[in-house]
Amino acid sequence: MKKAIFLLGISLAQVSCSGGHSPASLPTEGDTLTHEAQLLTIVDYKTFVVADIASPWDSTVQLQRLVLYPRDNRPDSMPEGVQIPYPVASSIVYSSVHAGAIDELGASDAITGVADAEYYKMPFVVEGLKDGTIVDVGSSMAPSQEKVLMTGPEAILASPFQGVNHPVIDKMSIPIVEMADYLETTPLGRAEWIKLLGYIYGKPVDAVKIFDQVKSSYISIREQSISLSHKPRVVTETPQSGIWFVPGGQSYMAHMLTDAGFDYPWKEDKSSGSIPLDPSAVLDKAHDASVWLIKSFGPVLSRVDLIKKSPVISHIEALKDGRVYYCDTEATTLFEDFPFHPERLLLDYQKIASGDLNQSLKYYQPIK
Repeated sequence: MKKAIFLLGISLAQVSCSGGHSPASLPTEGDTLTHEAQLLTIVDYKTFVVADIASPWDSTVQLQRLVLYPRDNRPDSMPEGVQIPYPVASSIVYSSVHAGAIDELGASDAITGVADAEYYKMPFVVEGLKDGTIVDVGSSMAPSQEKVLMTGPEAILASPFQGVNHPVIDKMSIPIVEMADYLETTPLGRAEWIKLLGYIYGKPVDAVKIFDQVKSSYISIREQSISLSHKPRVVTETPQSGIWFVPGGQSYMAHMLTDAGFDYPWKEDKSSGSIPLDPSAVLDKAHDASVWLIKSFGPVLSRVDLIKKSPVISHIEALKDGRVYYCDTEATTLFEDFPFHPERLLLDYQKIASGDLNQSLKYYQPIK
């Protein structure tokens, strides 16, 4: 334990301290590397990279500024911010989504700890937890200080929540990267955050290559959807405890549905989150939906199961005509994949919207 604390002290000295260098103002010229993300701006100033993360809740406030510099070539002066040398040698990850992207970049060895370990499906994490190369630090809301110290992290990747701080981590002065990608409102905007991971883990070229391929595929599928002669009306999910949550018109999922060629009933809505509605309000607007998309954790549902769950939904046209599709998020990697590979989910949606099901779907299947 003393060795872990000693190593952590060294890494924090490398990451957080100015080392006697005075802070510098930003250079007047730099290459902006992000173009789709609304909350993330990455600028390459040659000797260091600045990643500005905007507050998702207040456009006038900056959530965080990261200053990333090559581990073996620290600049004489850098602007103020969370200074992190790259590539990081050890890190704690709070989300399986980010762990998957880091693995795709070829940097999984730098993940030495994870939070909420029960939600990780990828084999390298499962095996790492078994053999002790990856430490389960406990809940992301209240991680174990002792287990965090055991990993000797140079950075922690966390998802920010409004009004929620990181008191345990703050006490240890470990740099936290506020991964606000999940609050982006467009699929390509969220996927572009892989560029930040690319710098943190020393794989910037690989990250750009991955994103460029994702963007090209996504746009190609979207353009095919534009040419659809008929855009089927779509409704999503099911009522839960008397409330039916549907995607707001400016939300990530609403953009995906329209990009796939669906007519989404709430596309004119201005909210970017989920809208809680009474089931009757959903039926008023979407009873004529010819396609119904449902995500759930657990065994495949049937039409009978759906009607038993909420008899009012029997009036939805899709339930009568047989175009109800179900994704079992326990059996598939949907949640792990789509944040950084939205083109994979979009292709499923596009096949369903067009009625072209000659090829199998990756995530969804028709309900019997």
